[in-house]
Amino acid sequence: MSTYTNFFRSLLHFGTNQQKWKLTLLVSSVGLSTAGFLWHRHYHYANSYSLHLKRYSAPAEYPQLTKHANLMASQLTLQMYAKLRDRITPSGYTIDDVIQVGVDNPGSQTRQYFGVSAGDEESYKMFSDLFDPLIRMRYNHGPDARQYHDIDITKLHFPFESNNTTFDINKYILSSRIRITRNLSGYTFPTFSTRAERRHVERNLNKAFQQFIKENNQFNGNYYRLSMVDEQLRNSLANDGVYLYKPQTMSWLSSGVARDWPDGRAIYVNNDKNIFAWINQKDHLRFISWSTNNAKNNLRSVITRFFQGISLLENIMKNEGISFAHDDHFGYLTTCPVNIGTGLKINIYLKLPLLTKDLRLPTIIKDLNLTMEEIMDPDIEGFKDCIDISNRDRIGKTEIEIIQHVLDGVTKLVEIERKLEAGDKLDEYLRR
Repeated sequence: MSTYTNFFRSLLHFGTNQQKWKLTLLVSSVGLSTAGFLWHRHYHYANSYSLHLKRYSAPAEYPQLTKHANLMASQLTLQMYAKLRDRITPSGYTIDDVIQVGVDNPGSQTRQYFGVSAGDEESYKMFSDLFDPLIRMRYNHGPDARQYHDIDITKLHFPFESNNTTFDINKYILSSRIRITRNLSGYTFPTFSTRAERRHVERNLNKAFQQFIKENNQFNGNYYRLSMVDEQLRNSLANDGVYLYKPQTMSWLSSGVARDWPDGRAIYVNNDKNIFAWINQKDHLRFISWSTNNAKNNLRSVITRFFQGISLLENIMKNEGISFAHDDHFGYLTTCPVNIGTGLKINIYLKLPLLTKDLRLPTIIKDLNLTMEEIMDPDIEGFKDCIDISNRDRIGKTEIEIIQHVLDGVTKLVEIERKLEAGDKLDEYLRR
């Protein structure tokens, strides 16, 4: 017997007249195929706005994107929109939910961004017609590619650790920071989670971090629920640079990640203040290791401590039956595709007084396949002539490959700065 026959037979014997009316309204709102899907998978749901959109045709609901410069706007045709609006993930996420952040935030030609968000781990497959080309445009990750992982830090070569190094590396490397982004499997992502689900995610991570704190002395610390943090503690955490602020940018606000703030949000920080984690910000977990004083061996210790910490936390979670959302093709699944794959980002603050004055620096950074950002810090003098260097790629390479690429790029930039100090010309590097 067909799904449709079962569906209508069920309708005849379904509950009260009021319940029948609601189910009939569901059919008229989302269409027969989707309604049957929702009926036979009764734990699925869709938000009321998504259902309301189905009252009108695809051309009538297709967003105005003519002045948009984000990647979504360059790929979403009317035909694709019409095809995808009949799909819905198990949690109820629709194509209109996926693109809303990009519709609300046009972006610019100088700083393009994805313009989409995932509501759950199924989003990437359900709406692959849109996600796949966007990720391929940004990261050149083809349809048959597979994401591999490697966290063996013995493979890393750290710059300037040789006994032959005769200069003070602290003159150039001011600080470093490495983080990963993760979501828990089986839960909607922060863009779409309900209050109860967000609290459930937080309780699971709270339990894991309580065990994490006990397992290793270097991870001894505290776990704070944001709703319980008073002004004095908030100021203290802010001064330490670890406080979890509510997202303020329009792109994140329109994605839905800041709903019900600070309910269900939390912070973990160790006693040394060099490892911390944010719970239920843009993703379920952001785990960070950092140093603001890069003595000769601190770059190595920041990375080593990071992998020790995340490996321990993941093992604790596995013992509790909790895993991270992961896909063999895309790797770790995140709210925004910019972090998909490894979810890893490493930032190194460099002080390069001569190189930063040359207008050709952005070209050098691009050639090194790195990202450069200005450092926004109240200590203007302390970070004068400084740049923030980070990895451009998150997917298509292993964690170790990504980190090594950044370390090699930092080595090259410091070498150029030292040659400029010695009186050499930048033209000599550019010719190479």
